[in-house]
Amino acid sequence: MSFLLKPKFKKKKKIKIHYLFWIVSLIILLIGLYDMDGTFDINIHDTYYIIPHIYGAVLLSIVYFIYGFGYWLVQEKFKKRLVKILTIIHSVILTGSFLAYWVVIYYTRLFATNNFPLFDHYETINITLAICTVLCLIAFPIYITNLAIGIFRKNVWLKSS
Repeated sequence: MSFLLKPKFKKKKKIKIHYLFWIVSLIILLIGLYDMDGTFDINIHDTYYIIPHIYGAVLLSIVYFIYGFGYWLVQEKFKKRLVKILTIIHSVILTGSFLAYWVVIYYTRLFATNNFPLFDHYETINITLAICTVLCLIAFPIYITNLAIGIFRKNVWLKSS
């Protein structure tokens, strides 16, 4: 009869941060493979840089994989605890900038109408890319600080906690 009175709740499984970065890495690679014919057109003064999407996807995929590897190394191999708020800030900035960039890309492809044939929406995309780049440059020192604190921290992260 006691089983009716005490419901047993299963402990929620949390996704580990390194898995999140590895999943995003695979998603970036799949998007790059899906949109292989597309290009990034970056205009800096009088110079246009045209980069195929697959190159950007492979590069970003490697970067996100390395971020996940760093988190995995500190948490699983060194058994150290990271600063939770720094981990959250870093992951929100990187995954948020990734999502924001692709939302802008697909919005301009699907919904943005163009009455003037020579005008395209690359200015909007370039501004979004610049903002995402600045955010990623802000997130990198947060990541390095978090890993350094985690590595040099004295208390060991126990599996039971």
